[in-house]
Amino acid sequence: MTNSTARSGALTPPSPLPSGGVEAWIASAHSSPEAVYQEWDGECRLALIPLGKLFDAVRIPEHLVHGVAEVSDPSTVSGWLGWIFNGRPVIHDPAGRRYYALVPPGTARLWRAPAAACLGDGTYLGVPRTDVTGLEGHAWGSYWAVPVTRPGWLCRTSDVLTFVMVAGCLTDADCEAES
Repeated sequence: MTNSTARSGALTPPSPLPSGGVEAWIASAHSSPEAVYQEWDGECRLALIPLGKLFDAVRIPEHLVHGVAEVSDPSTVSGWLGWIFNGRPVIHDPAGRRYYALVPPGTARLWRAPAAACLGDGTYLGVPRTDVTGLEGHAWGSYWAVPVTRPGWLCRTSDVLTFVMVAGCLTDADCEAES
């Protein structure tokens, strides 16, 4: 799909579906989708979602992202990650100082990148409500750095793996240069 305001031939992510479709898709990963909606309606607006059914998550340390992006401003980093991962979903957990790139289910079984862990079956991830797309008043709650825009629209494993491998090498080299 192309965007008429983009330069000729430039691809843009598909238009987002109404958030209800995305929320229903995420909630369907849980054995009790109603519980997910209740958690999202709570103060934290965060629900624990089991990984491995609809998606896995690559846990990327914040210092890797900020080191490669050469910036730590949340909105700038979010835009940069959107560009790096082609508008595909990433959650930021500022309290844990981690980003989570959502990837296809089953990725964790084959993941071998030492700089970032891939979480899958048997793990739960705190997933924010779909409208939580930035730092709020509480400032430390998880939010969508790159919002999920449609069911199944996940980060490409190859894009995340490439990023993690390059980021790991760059930050290792930076650390060695500073020693």
